[in-house]
Amino acid sequence: MPPPGELPKYEFQIVDETQVHRRYLTLYNRRIRFPALHSKPEEEHEYDIIGHPQLDFKFVVVFPFHPYTDGRKGGEVTILREHCQGLNDMLFTLPTGGYDPRKHSSHMDAACSELSEEAHLSGGQWLELLASEHPGIAEVKWCRNRFRPFLCIAPQADESPGKRDAEEFIEVHRVSVVQLREMLSSADMLLPSMTTSFLALDRLQQMGHL
Repeated sequence: MPPPGELPKYEFQIVDETQVHRRYLTLYNRRIRFPALHSKPEEEHEYDIIGHPQLDFKFVVVFPFHPYTDGRKGGEVTILREHCQGLNDMLFTLPTGGYDPRKHSSHMDAACSELSEEAHLSGGQWLELLASEHPGIAEVKWCRNRFRPFLCIAPQADESPGKRDAEEFIEVHRVSVVQLREMLSSADMLLPSMTTSFLALDRLQQMGHL
């Protein structure tokens, strides 16, 4: 395969898009025109597309890392066990939430708010795990949402945490990095949290924490 910058580029034209339903999520009917390819003519196809327009189609995920303080490499990670409505089951996740331009001054501000509200943590050393010009990691292919992953090193207990949403059912746990790696292998964690975990572990390795 050639380098990513040398792969063919195609133009997919959005011919029409209408809003079908809006509540917490917004559902769109989108018609896209595919370009002609070899002997295949142009084609148009319709898709169900979802997203959060009120959140600028952006959300944040935070990896809270607590390094050991006795000189050892490694540490612990605060994770959540949360009710996931679509599956109607409890799955593991990291502190995650939407970027609301009406409430948050930046994606970092949204990340700090979610860490306080969901994990009851604040402070620490913050690192964004994507370049500032990156548009964000796609949630899934039929969704307009993208997320920005963050690493927070050595956060402290928040004595005045933000208020959780009424519909959230959350447990807070702390696990070792070894336990976290086992959980990632078990695949009982939501995909944005898994992606953020892998990026954060790589960064912590580069920084000498692991």
